[in-house]
Amino acid sequence: MSEEPTGGPFEIVSAAHDSTTVLTVRGELDLDTIPALSATAFPAADTAEGGLVVDLTDVSFLSSSAITVLVRVCDRLPDASRMALVAVNGVVVRPVQLSGIDRVMATFTSVPDAVAHVQSSARSGEADR
Repeated sequence: MSEEPTGGPFEIVSAAHDSTTVLTVRGELDLDTIPALSATAFPAADTAEGGLVVDLTDVSFLSSSAITVLVRVCDRLPDASRMALVAVNGVVVRPVQLSGIDRVMATFTSVPDAVAHVQSSARSGEADR
């Protein structure tokens, strides 16, 4: 039996896709990694005028504490901005659905689809002004 961790090392990377910020998260999102998620995601949300996408494709565990942080991140977005998640792994999709945050922020299976959704929301918000 192997003693290696199942999720690999934790990593969070921020990148710009046009005007949208994409946070790519890898590893486990648990009590040990929540501070790093918060330290990166809160400032990203504060300045995400073109929206925010959190890519959870390579996340191997999503705790209820991480879900709480994601909701708080969404609450920090500028007024016309939207947030979307990318989730394909059942260990992430199930908690997202059970918690109901998929009713607050759209969930997609690819980054391009999530970015397109967030950007279309931002454009429609601009048209409303």
